[in-house]
Amino acid sequence: MNPKKKSKELKRISRENLNGRYRLSMSVFLTVTLINLFSDLPFTYLLGNVYATKVQTVIYYIAEVLLSIVVGVLQMGLIRFHLNMARKKECRISDVFYCFMNHSNRYFGAYIIYYAISMIAKAPFLVAKNFFKLSDNTMGIAIALYAASAVLSFIVLVLFPFYLYLVLSRDDLSVFACLTHAIKLIRGNILRVIYINVSFIGMLVLCVLSLGIGLLWVEPYYEQTFANLFLDVTGELPAVDCMV
Repeated sequence: MNPKKKSKELKRISRENLNGRYRLSMSVFLTVTLINLFSDLPFTYLLGNVYATKVQTVIYYIAEVLLSIVVGVLQMGLIRFHLNMARKKECRISDVFYCFMNHSNRYFGAYIIYYAISMIAKAPFLVAKNFFKLSDNTMGIAIALYAASAVLSFIVLVLFPFYLYLVLSRDDLSVFACLTHAIKLIRGNILRVIYINVSFIGMLVLCVLSLGIGLLWVEPYYEQTFANLFLDVTGELPAVDCMV
């Protein structure tokens, strides 16, 4: 088995892959971001209306769930784009819509599973936010629920980072088989996932200071690095790297 590549090496490979294709990567990121933004605006306005009825509020939350799933499937298209780039295959903006036009049942089903797992992790937070306050005698319960949600969200982050990558890469596996296989892949790689995420914190701070403009550069860099991490974990990266 080939030795695991260090984060520094994965980032070097990612920069080489992005060289000459940063503009295309930015366009893909902007496409997903703008679709997410403009599809959400009408419903955000609906909830922000002080005269919104209970029915309108319910419609808003249902729409939010549906939009989150649609945007999540778009995000899977973005992942496919970066996997193609990491594999030295042709990548294009249309990759963003790949999951809508090819085996859409599989990709929507996979993201619904991932979304459900994420919502279970967020459930304590939502309960605390809507039913408890930090300023009254239930403050202890609220803090405990917030803490529980943070821990569960962290567990989801470190257990399933490769799930959607597997769904896109292994057509021979069902979406549920990809879930169990993703857990197997993360064994021995949890610290690598955490380290790579932490290593981008400084760049994200700069993105905030630049009012988000820096994300045009940082987000493609992060996505490409994580795609290369996935290929390294599955043993595919060395073979791909030799094709350069």
